[in-house]
Amino acid sequence: MRFQYWPAVGTFDSRGKLVKRPILELELIGEKGASISTIGVVDSGADTTTLNIQFAKALNIKLEESKTKEIIGIGDGKVKVYLGKIRFKIKHTEEEIEVPAWYVDSDNVNFLIGQEVFFDTYRIKFEKDHDSFEIVSSRRGR
Repeated sequence: MRFQYWPAVGTFDSRGKLVKRPILELELIGEKGASISTIGVVDSGADTTTLNIQFAKALNIKLEESKTKEIIGIGDGKVKVYLGKIRFKIKHTEEEIEVPAWYVDSDNVNFLIGQEVFFDTYRIKFEKDHDSFEIVSSRRGR
C-alpha cells in the first residue's frame, strides 16, 4: 500500500520549504459502534501511539479507571497520559489494527501513530524524496 506525504499547511522548514508529513486517513473504532474519521501522522519517533483525549470521549472509551503515567516529548516538560488501546482502520484498505495508546489532554497532539505494535505489524518504507511512503504487512507482527 503506497500513500502520499501531505503538506502541513502554514508550516515551513528552516530553508523556507513547505513541510510535508506521512499521513494516513483513518477510521477510529470505539465502543458500541462509535467511529470517527481522522488523519494520523506515521511517527517513527513516537514509541507508542499518542492521541488527543477528545477521541476517547467521542468514541465512548472510558479512561477514568485507566493507569496513568508521565511522558516527555510532546509538550513542555512531563505530560500526563492515560494508558489504553485504540482500534482503527486504514482507509482505502482492508487493514484494521488495535494498538496500545496514550491518551493526552494537549493541544499539541492530534493523532500520532507510534512504533509499538504498528511497526511490528507493518514494514514502513519512507520515501520522502518521492513524497510517498509504503506500508506492507509483516509476517513478524501477524
